[in-house]
Amino acid sequence: MTDTTPALSITAEPQVIPTNCLFRVDRTLGSETLYTSDPEWAAEWAPLAAAIFSTVEGIQGVRIGPAEVLVTLQTTPSDWRETARELGSAIRTHLHDDRVIVKDGANATLEGPDLARQKAQQVIESELNPSLAAHGGWVEIQASKGDDLWITMGGGCQGCGAAAATLRHGVEVAIREAAPEVGAIHDATDHDAGTNPWI
Repeated sequence: MTDTTPALSITAEPQVIPTNCLFRVDRTLGSETLYTSDPEWAAEWAPLAAAIFSTVEGIQGVRIGPAEVLVTLQTTPSDWRETARELGSAIRTHLHDDRVIVKDGANATLEGPDLARQKAQQVIESELNPSLAAHGGWVEIQASKGDDLWITMGGGCQGCGAAAATLRHGVEVAIREAAPEVGAIHDATDHDAGTNPWI
């Protein structure tokens, strides 16, 4: 009997925040985005995140999206390539074995700063990004530490002269309405690398 399952493709992309690496997967991982900084919680509710936590030391958090995994380390590795290979291998093994990625109802069990981040994530997905898409832009939570968030802006928002105002008077206001417990909100965007399509 021949295995006709297509090969799993995973690419690793170091991010603007040097402790972060994004793994893009050519498989659907779920319909919602979930973040956890708690390995014990992950062991019960998010088996893929638990596998990642157990792969290398010093993982601060794991974000699982519909077709990507963002891993945040506590410190920047001397060589992301080696660390990314280990993490990519763990993701590949978990997905190849067709294991549970995130259990149903996991988001409803989040607590503390992870719950605050989840509330912010939901407002980004349901309100902010659909609105920003009209201008070719988007925002995402790139990292969190405690109650503080680091936001990156992309597309038409990256390099746009109105980006600071958009972040402070649009993004931040919407997030604070949905999650008043969120602390400082930092702009982690590399605006110099972007271009403003509206000029």
